[in-house]
Amino acid sequence: MKKIIAKEINPAYVDFSFYFEDEGLTNKGGENCAVYIVPADRRRYFGFNMDKYEYIEGQAESIIDGFYEVSNKWTKIYANYKEVMEDNGISYTSRKCHLLKKWAEYANPYDTSYIAEFLTITTGEEWAVEAFRGYSQGDYCEVVYCINHHTPERITEIGKFWLGCGTEFCIDDYYGYYVPDTIRWQEGETLRKYLADSYGCKPDELEIYLYNGEHVVTDYRIMDDEI
Repeated sequence: MKKIIAKEINPAYVDFSFYFEDEGLTNKGGENCAVYIVPADRRRYFGFNMDKYEYIEGQAESIIDGFYEVSNKWTKIYANYKEVMEDNGISYTSRKCHLLKKWAEYANPYDTSYIAEFLTITTGEEWAVEAFRGYSQGDYCEVVYCINHHTPERITEIGKFWLGCGTEFCIDDYYGYYVPDTIRWQEGETLRKYLADSYGCKPDELEIYLYNGEHVVTDYRIMDDEI
């Protein structure tokens, strides 16, 4: 039986940006499918889907401010909580309003855990946050995601790949088979099964070549003595 060749790419050439072109991660694949990756220092590092995430932060902050003004009768802008919600693009239900009132009493719109609560209330589906660290100081991110659309294993991949904690394989001359470093280090059947599942074949059909470094071969020629 002819084997399917899987070769690990030189780490220097791995580009995880292709992994993040998945439409599901940017919400094109369906409602609430998006994930938001928030870096530790937004001034130095770019996140993922941050334009949309910052819009949600602003929406949450407006709800907090609007609800506070209504409850303390400090403003004539809004007559009630319903107007605050609808003015910020959130459809009104009595239950949703009740939950937002409780949330707004203590929430910090610039804390990812509170944004996950906010999204849980406003979308009707449960959201959560997972944090990930890389290998260098400052390599840290938080992934905000809907648990009804993404498994813990999928979110672990997303967080690790965003921080570069993984590798890439070329299988049957096709690139883009990404493997988290924890699975790569195990080698053996764990890695074989992971690659086979990714490619869509049986594990015993794969012949796996692991990257083991590169070296330069120097060629020489004898100079001709004749001038």
